[in-house]
Order: sequence, then C-alpha cells, then structure tokens
Amino acid sequence: PDTANFDPLHELLEAQAYRLAFWRAAADEINYRRFFDINDLAALRVDNPEVFESTHRLVRELLARGHVNGLRIDHPDGLYAPKGYFERLQALAAELSPRPAGEDPRPLYVVVEKILASHEHLPESWPIHGTTGYDFAAVCSGLFVDGSAADHFTRIYQGFIRARPDLDEIIRANKHLIMETSLAGELQVLTTQLARIAKGDRRTCDFTFNNQRSALAEIVASFPVYRTYIAGCETSAEDTRYVDWAIGVAKKRSQAADTSIFDFVHDVLLARQAQGKNEAYQNAVCAFAMKFQQYSSPVMAKAMEDTTFYQYNRLVSLNEVGGEPNRFGVSLAAFHRENQERARRWPHAMLATSTHDNKRSEDVRVRINALSEIPDQWSRALARWSKLNRSKRSKLGTQYAPSRNDEYLLYQTLLGVWPFGPPDAAGPTQPGPPDMVGPIQPGTPDAANLARLSERVESYMLKAGREAKMHSSWINPNTEYEEATQKFVRSLLSPEPANVFLRDFLPFQARIARVGAFSSLSQLLLKFTSPGVPDIYQGNEAWDFSLVDPDNRRAVDYEARHVDLRAVKTMHANEGAATCAQGLIESLWDGRIKLYLTWKTLSFRRECEQLFRDGDYLPIKVHGERAQHVCAFARHYGDETLLVVVPRLLGGLMGEHGRPPVGKPVWGDIRLELPRERMHEQWTNTLTDETFVTQALDDGHGLALAQLFNAFPYALLRAHKAET
Repeated sequence: PDTANFDPLHELLEAQAYRLAFWRAAADEINYRRFFDINDLAALRVDNPEVFESTHRLVRELLARGHVNGLRIDHPDGLYAPKGYFERLQALAAELSPRPAGEDPRPLYVVVEKILASHEHLPESWPIHGTTGYDFAAVCSGLFVDGSAADHFTRIYQGFIRARPDLDEIIRANKHLIMETSLAGELQVLTTQLARIAKGDRRTCDFTFNNQRSALAEIVASFPVYRTYIAGCETSAEDTRYVDWAIGVAKKRSQAADTSIFDFVHDVLLARQAQGKNEAYQNAVCAFAMKFQQYSSPVMAKAMEDTTFYQYNRLVSLNEVGGEPNRFGVSLAAFHRENQERARRWPHAMLATSTHDNKRSEDVRVRINALSEIPDQWSRALARWSKLNRSKRSKLGTQYAPSRNDEYLLYQTLLGVWPFGPPDAAGPTQPGPPDMVGPIQPGTPDAANLARLSERVESYMLKAGREAKMHSSWINPNTEYEEATQKFVRSLLSPEPANVFLRDFLPFQARIARVGAFSSLSQLLLKFTSPGVPDIYQGNEAWDFSLVDPDNRRAVDYEARHVDLRAVKTMHANEGAATCAQGLIESLWDGRIKLYLTWKTLSFRRECEQLFRDGDYLPIKVHGERAQHVCAFARHYGDETLLVVVPRLLGGLMGEHGRPPVGKPVWGDIRLELPRERMHEQWTNTLTDETFVTQALDDGHGLALAQLFNAFPYALLRAHKAET
C-alpha cells in the first residue's frame, strides 16, 4: 500500500515532546515509571508536595465530610519514600481533626498492602496501623498444612512431573527473565544512573556499563525481600542486613573476573559511597539507592507472584500472595508467636483470608491443604487419574499438552473448585476400580453446570499457562498448546455416562471437600478472634470456591445470602443455638454454617468491642495424644475473658467416611490447661449457648475437649464474670 501520506504524520509526531512508539519498545527504552509493565499507567511523583496535594484533593474532601475514616494503600513498595507518604497522609488527617495537633501521631486509620517475607518485619516507624493481612492469611492457612509431609510431598511432585525443580533457582531465573523482558527498560535507566556515579570517582570510573548492568541484575535476583526502605542517606540495621545478603549471594554467583564492582554497588546502595563527597555526588548516590528500591519490588512481584506461583506446583495452596511455596505448614507455636507479635506491635492490622488478589479463595486453599494429610492416597489418586487420562493429552511435536506439571496443577484445581453438593452428589465413599466403566454418580452437576465449571477451569488454565511462561505467555501466546489444554479440561469434565475419570474423582473430592469445610470454619473463627481487624472479601460469608481474577470478581448473589441469613436467624430463635448449630453442621454443603459462625462471632465482637480491640493474647496449653490437632488461646481485657478453641489437621480424625470431628472417640483424653490468671469456674460457648464447668485435672484445672466438642467442634467460651 501507498504509505507516503504517513510521512507528514510521522514528522508531526517527531516534533512532539513525547515519543509515540511500538508497545514492545517500552521493554528496552521506557524512561518513566509505570505500574509494573503496563505502559499506559504512568506513576505519579507523590513524594512531591504539590503533586501530593493535587492528587489527594478528593481524599481530603472525603475525609472532611466524614465519608471516609480509613485508607487501604495498595502497592506501597512502589513509592519513592513510603514513610514520608504515610506521614503526609496523617498530617492531612490531623489538619481535619478536631483534636489538638500532635495528640495522636496516627489520627487516620491506615493499612498497607505490604508483602512480608516470613523473616521480615513491618517498619515500626511507619505511622500506620499495620498490613492488609496477607501475612496473617499465610500463617493461618499454613496452620492447616501438615508440615511433617513436606518431604513426602516433594517426592510425589517430582515423581509425577519427572523432574527435580529447585525453588530458589526458579525464583532467581524468573527474576532474570523479568529483568530481561518486561522490566528491561527500568534496569537500563538504573544502570545509566549508576554509571554516572561510577564516573565521578577515580576508583570506580573504569567499571563498564555492561558490567554494572550485569551486577545490578544479579543483586536484584539475589534480594531476599521485596525492597529495603533507605530514606535519603539513612539506613536501618535491617536494610543493611538485606543488602549485605544480596551482595554476598550475587558475588558468589557472579562469573565476573573482577567482583569488586559488587563492593561498589554495595556502598552505593547503603549510601556509604556518598561519604566525603560533594553535595551533587551525595544527592546522586542517595537518589540511586532510593530508585533501586522501587525496582527490586516489581521484579520480585512479577517473578514470584505472577510467574513462580504458576510454575512450582508441589502444593499450590502455598502459592499465595504473602505466602512462600517452600514454607510447608505452620506450627502451633509459630501461629501463636505471630499473633502475640501482632498484638504487641500492630494490634489493629487487618486480618485477611481471601482478597481481590488471591490466587485461590480461602475455601479452595483449605481443601488443597487437606492433601498434605493424606499423601499416600493423593499419590495413588494421581497415578490412577494420569493413567485414565493419558489418551486425552495431545502430542505436539516431541511434547504433550498439557505438560505433566500443568496436569498436576489441574487436578489440585479441580479438587479445590468443585461445587459443594449434598452428600449423595459424590456417590459412595470408596472409589470403584479405575477400569470399571459405569454411569456418573447421582447428584453430579448436570451438563449445564459441568459446562460452566469447565469454562471457568479452562479460563484459569489459560491464564496459569501464560503466567507460567513455560509453554505460552501473554506476549507470545502458543495457541496450539492452549487449545490442547482446554480440550483436555473439557474431556475430563464431560457429562458422558462413560466418564470414568469423574467416577473415580468424585469420591476422593468429596472427602477432601468435607475436611476442607471443617478446616475453613476453624480458619474463619481464628480470623475473627485473633488480634487485629478481620476483613471479609465479597461473597465469602458462605462457601466461595473461586480462583484468581477474573474468577473472584464474579457478581455475588447477596439476595440469596440475605435469605439464608434470615432462615438461620429464624432457626436459631425457634430451636435454640445448640440445635441450630448442630443442624447446620449436618447440612454442611449449603454454606449456611459458615454464615451462622460469621453472624454469631461478629455479633459477639460488637458486644465486646474493647476485648477484641485491645485485649491481650495468651496461648493455651493442650495436653493429650492428639494435642497438635487443637488450636486454643485466650483474649482478655478488663473483666472480660474469651477462650477460643478450634480443631485443625482433621483428615485423619474424620476418617475416610468424613465423620464430624466431635465426641469422645475423636478427642479421647485431650484437655485444655487453664492458667491460674485465667481461671474461671464456668464458661458459656457463645456459638451454642452451652455452659461448661472447669474441672480438676491431673496437671491443674481445665476443660476436657471431648466435653467441649461433644456435638459441635468449635468453641468461643466466654467466662462468667461473677467467678474468680
């Protein structure tokens, strides 16, 4: 075609202050900060007071009118100076507050979406109230993973995919991948700044641009946290430790003949390079250190959350925002320690279990967690399903689609998202022989529902495949592989009577679903009663088996939830709390028991506001053969004492038939030891209105779990105030 007419347009564009370019060029040559690799979302310099005032005009207006009394700050690691930004927010709120200036350094409730490593602490100097709760979600969910099965699960995973992936190496390689593709332009800009600093000192002026770029990339790839928080030229001991670690690892991995360049970068990142230099040089060093922090964070996020989490599939419930795939389970001691630490440092932080950014909802995760308790059965199920579905995979050249790794991910996904149905929906509790062809069990979702489920899972596997960047990607989609994987999903979820896979899958899934449901209720009560402010993501008042967005952004049927809540309240009024609770447990599948516990516990929180807002936290000792299956703690404030008792790791306790975890046969001689300072003669379970009396036990005074969990396996025990 004749393109001569485009020349004047090109000349016009060339005369502008901006460059109009092909979108792929941004990976190498972009010169402005953006939101990850989204080129049309340019960052704002909110560290500039004028920009802050202009962009926060609406926030100021909403605060002044009283329409907003708290802020959730997403992606604070993208800020140039997070602490300074939070201080400006609090100053803005203080201007609008009727209270005397300086009386409260944190007049505005602020929580931040900060992703913390398990060994990392939120900076206490920040004038905020805590995180948005990803750290709690990771610890609480991990409580329902059997840590003793870690090595066994690793062998199962490696055996199925026929490979031995090294998680640390995967993360490092993915960081390099991100830096070489979607965030290459930002690395180029950083290296240019560093090169100018190097040229300003006779001892470093001969470091080449390419060597500096390689060194920076290796350091970012070795960083153990999302970022440091060096402000100006001031560094904390924690920042120094992380930089020292990254530099040390990068040095060991480097193939460079002269590794002294890493010492130079080390001194720049910690602002030591600025000592004794002129003001311009000092400013350049400090600015680079702060800009570097803005880069390490998105590299970590893109490499870990949006890549590694879709590649390393050993137990995918661990692959969660705020979580760490190599942290296989959380002990009771670690859970209590985290709660005590939060009560001391950040008592009003948010507590989340599902969010808009989750890879899987809270109810999906606890189902998949349950696999950790039955590794042998999981291994045998994988072998059966792989054999049954072998012919459904497509051969593409020398490889098959889906890959063994994607197939392993798919089975866990199906176990997590399968709709909860009445007990007969999954047929018998024991699977039939895998080679036995027969009709799908009564109650299985009909063809229309199976088609909708298949559509959701196909969309998920498409996204997972592209995020993993192994066989396809968003930039270079492999449609042949993607179509073959979607075809595989459809064949597994076919409503045909001869679908042998579903016949074998459903009984196994039913067992996992039942264990997951009881674990989810425990998780719910822990969130509502631990130190902090519980957050409920839309729709999670009842069962929600959603996956990563856009699956978790589907419309919620709130009218149905209103109807269920009214029915629950009517049942409670007519039959009493105990009968109501037990009846809802018997119809576990319909989700009303989760709604019931939400209603009862939130009502209790409203009644005892100070107890939950400012109460202390004390782990309760549990004695007996199955003590590790119980999580118990006390909250106390003034004359109010609450004792929380929930079960965990229920797979073995419930057995293959999924019996409720109640009564003497399950709990035997397990007992709670009540400390002297929390000794009360009588307790009332706010969930059932049952009253229990403290007993004299061999090792002191306490409560027998078989008594507490005689018919209902959860207890929020409120002490009778008249007792001492």
